[in-house]
Amino acid sequence: MATYTANQSLLRRESYVVWVREHVRFSDTDLMGHANNLAFGAFAETGRCLFLRKFIEKKDAERATFLPAQIVLNLLGEVFWPAQVEVGTAVLHIGNTSFRFGQGMFDADRCFATSESVFVLVDEVTRRPRSIPKPIRDWLGAYAIVETV
Repeated sequence: MATYTANQSLLRRESYVVWVREHVRFSDTDLMGHANNLAFGAFAETGRCLFLRKFIEKKDAERATFLPAQIVLNLLGEVFWPAQVEVGTAVLHIGNTSFRFGQGMFDADRCFATSESVFVLVDEVTRRPRSIPKPIRDWLGAYAIVETV
């Protein structure tokens, strides 16, 4: 399979601090016997949602509604049932109203997929983009990795 990814840092386990464990379910497999592309998307989504969870909980003082604007999956290799999958999540860039996630999906030390996605902060009432406040910007920045091409 191809080894393309827009960001080589996403291929390395040491790029990530935030991790979540998943596993390939038998129902995730396709006719070829490997996890299908929908499973890859679900693995990435779990990592992103757990990362952002603190901002949607009612008890958090700084609630924030981040909506996806773009999600890209790079499928780099196969993974088979019943593999244990680890998803690393990091921040690649913080803009005025949005930020970009970077993720790597690993089967042991092998990166079999990466994902890059852009999430926009929106006002909960108007649903329009709004500037990311400094406390959230600082929190996101703590999980940033340096891009290498």
